[in-house]
Amino acid sequence: MNTRRRFLIQSVTSTIDQAMLSGLNLLVGLVLIRYTTKETYGIYSQLFGIGLLSTSLLDAMIRSALTTMAGQLDADRRGSLVARTARIEWVAATALAIIAGFGLWLVASRLNLSENTIHLALSFAAFIFLMASREYCRTALFIDSRPNMVAWLDFVFVIATLSSLAFALWVGPISVTLVMLLLAASNGIAAALYSFKLMHGVGSSSIWQVYLCDIRSLWALSKWALAGATLAWIGNNCYMYFVAEVVGVEALADVNAARLLLAPIFVVGMAWTRVARPAMGLLIASSDSAALDSFVKRSFMALEGIIAVYLMILLGVLPSLTVHVLGAKYRDLSTTLVLWWGCYFAISTARGIGTAVLTSLGAYQALFWQSLISVLFLLLAWWWSIPRFGVTAAVLSMFIVEFGRLIDNHAYQLPRARRSQRL
Repeated sequence: MNTRRRFLIQSVTSTIDQAMLSGLNLLVGLVLIRYTTKETYGIYSQLFGIGLLSTSLLDAMIRSALTTMAGQLDADRRGSLVARTARIEWVAATALAIIAGFGLWLVASRLNLSENTIHLALSFAAFIFLMASREYCRTALFIDSRPNMVAWLDFVFVIATLSSLAFALWVGPISVTLVMLLLAASNGIAAALYSFKLMHGVGSSSIWQVYLCDIRSLWALSKWALAGATLAWIGNNCYMYFVAEVVGVEALADVNAARLLLAPIFVVGMAWTRVARPAMGLLIASSDSAALDSFVKRSFMALEGIIAVYLMILLGVLPSLTVHVLGAKYRDLSTTLVLWWGCYFAISTARGIGTAVLTSLGAYQALFWQSLISVLFLLLAWWWSIPRFGVTAAVLSMFIVEFGRLIDNHAYQLPRARRSQRL
């Protein structure tokens, strides 16, 4: 099978996989929108955002660097490295889960929530650890060029979540604690089998010195990516806390309901990134600049075309969606808000193509400084605009900053990174 056909098959498989996950997130969100209060959905959105932060941190610290390192090894050494790094991931995930659970307990204890704060914190900590475990399994399978197995793993996760969610709807009222517990259990079920394989995949040479060497190697690649991932999370998710504080949790529910409808756009970008990074790494290693440029251009045209078609369809059916799917609580959902979210995701996807190339070129430090400057501008924009213009200003600010990053990537960062690589 030639490289182009293999990439096409892997891209389609990865897209189907991401579509399943996005559809699940959409369904969980719609269930909470339909059957719970706006306050409950707003709290869930904030907690899920923190879950995304933990995933981003672990991806930057461990998984992204592992992907880069593994591409330079033969099959046996690669398998041993992936199995050893699984243990590093589990320890780091445990630490993050404890910190997140304890932090949530401290905050929730000072708020007038209907949830039991201890149960909420424990279920959230379990969700953080087990989601990290499943994400590591996905990364390991992608490294092994087995996107079909990733899809099967995620299929198990989706089925487990849907089954437990249906049971929860049948037996009684849904709470944030219950949703977090269901998601934790589903992640654990999906990750169990492959995690067991990773647990027994380390040879006898795996002593502490080897693990310390692995940690140093991972950190050498990830130290800038970690800071960049933190900044990226702030840029993508901190609007929730600004809106909740300034405008209110119910207004946050409207913003996130509009964003939820654009989830398939995010799916397409994530699916492309998962498969494209290894492919770009091979092109860069072979110094085939012409093929890399062609790959980037085709990717841009395909992704933006898909986004444009989806956005036009969504805007056409939005009135029916608000009436028949979201429910009466969201009947005044702004078309303008949905449109700006669509524009933001279109620009973010285009920017992400350039960022993926820069990551493959190892330009982590440059991406960190870009993210730092962007986040500072974004925080200032939110601080000034949200109290004056409301929730739409939050999304518009993100769009403007993301557009600036897109220009910087293609006008300055990519030419500079390529010059450095040639030297």
